[in-house]
Amino acid sequence: MQDNNTILFEPDGHVARITLNRPNVYNSFNREMALALQACLDQCRDDPQVRAIYLTGAGKAFSAGQDLQEVVAEDGPRMTTILTEHYNPIIVRIREIEKPVVAAVNGVAAGAGANIALACDVVVAAESASFIQAFSKIGLIPDSGGTFFLPRLVGFQKASALM
Repeated sequence: MQDNNTILFEPDGHVARITLNRPNVYNSFNREMALALQACLDQCRDDPQVRAIYLTGAGKAFSAGQDLQEVVAEDGPRMTTILTEHYNPIIVRIREIEKPVVAAVNGVAAGAGANIALACDVVVAAESASFIQAFSKIGLIPDSGGTFFLPRLVGFQKASALM
């Protein structure tokens, strides 16, 4: 797979490095980036040379979640489409791949960005990292597996406080 503007894919020996590459918008996901990440994960799954996957974000953030400019655009996709066609397939790929996926969280990981990181087998967070369940801040249920992964990682009481 070749790099595109939104994802950098760098095989390095037996480790595939995937970098979310929209630093000007804190690596927020649009359709192109979500589909490119799915394709990279598929390539990693199918390549016997790849034994581990390293997922990180370019610039100051891991991912700020959904690019809201895409959602509010007149011809933009509905949130249900975004969840079912973009985020849920990413989460399923991360969980089903039989190779370790390591999230290196630098800076903010919000909404779906946080939950993609939480779906990984290992999460390494920089001191500057912060995890934000954005939907719960406006009275909605966290998306992309947040209510599943967070309590299992930090315990029910801490997860309740964070959501």
